[in-house]
Amino acid sequence: MDITIPEFRHTLSLKSGWQQDFVEGLGCTIIDNKRLNFPERLASGSGYFLEISQDVSVFIVDLVLNEPMRFTRIPSQEDFWIVYYDMSNNFSKHFIDGIKHKIGYKSKLGFAVIDSNHKSTYVSSVGERVYSLRLYIRKSFIKNYFQDALLGQDFKDVFDDKSGKMFYYGHIDSRSKVALYNLKQQSMDDANFEFLLKSMTYKLFGYFVERLNSNESSTGLFLEKDVNAIMKAHEYLLTDLLLPFPGVKFLAEKANMSTSKFRNLYKNIFGVSAVSVFKNEKLILAKELLESGNFKLISDIAYELGYNKTSYFSLVYKRYYGHLPHTVFKAKID
Repeated sequence: MDITIPEFRHTLSLKSGWQQDFVEGLGCTIIDNKRLNFPERLASGSGYFLEISQDVSVFIVDLVLNEPMRFTRIPSQEDFWIVYYDMSNNFSKHFIDGIKHKIGYKSKLGFAVIDSNHKSTYVSSVGERVYSLRLYIRKSFIKNYFQDALLGQDFKDVFDDKSGKMFYYGHIDSRSKVALYNLKQQSMDDANFEFLLKSMTYKLFGYFVERLNSNESSTGLFLEKDVNAIMKAHEYLLTDLLLPFPGVKFLAEKANMSTSKFRNLYKNIFGVSAVSVFKNEKLILAKELLESGNFKLISDIAYELGYNKTSYFSLVYKRYYGHLPHTVFKAKID
């Protein structure tokens, strides 16, 4: 960890009082005990905190750092989980017990579940948009929720009070990713932002519960060299989303493993197949292109993405987002 970067240490709680550390230590201001505005010298942007219930809270960060800063969370006396979803524009670094993890949209590994009893440090790049949502869930609440449930392999030891460690780190599931992408387009200044954030919290919590109940195995069951090989093939897969899907056989060769092993291991790491990831990422790119204002016609975007028929592109897009492309399309103005 780079000790030359200034460090700000703070507490965290399911209640809003922890924000006072930011007021006293950084000169932030708080509006309605919810919105945390940062001083312009440090960052452009805000945080937004909501107590959803006595057992669940949410905090979303949307800002651009103007100077380097390490944010270190001190271990909490409260017993809860911090569920991270990071959709930052560039790589950020997350240090858990001195171990560095790359997170953010470009890393494709922006999901983590961390015990509040362990210290963590968050470091992001100056000048890049940081976008991160965190669910704070009381462990006793989720433990009672799953008292009679058979938890999935990824989370089989999460109720081990003796371990008190970060127990999962990986991908954001596709449904949560789409939902977060849509929320990312909203401004905290919007009158209905609190309603949208509350609705998003319930949605993400539901997806998280499903994930806890999943019986799929985790990356921890495989050799590190195999996981690294899968990540190498995955990075190649997303190098150019405008090209056709290269095929599982080709990707398996990139990873230097059999097709069956690649297919199984890839799904265990990312939750879905390689072709599903490719399609999902292509459609996320499609939404960005539709909203960019760089194209005169929707058909131009469809052809750019490799769809021979605009009607088919519209059908696929609607199945994924629930609305047709023209509802978000911004035409280029000459």
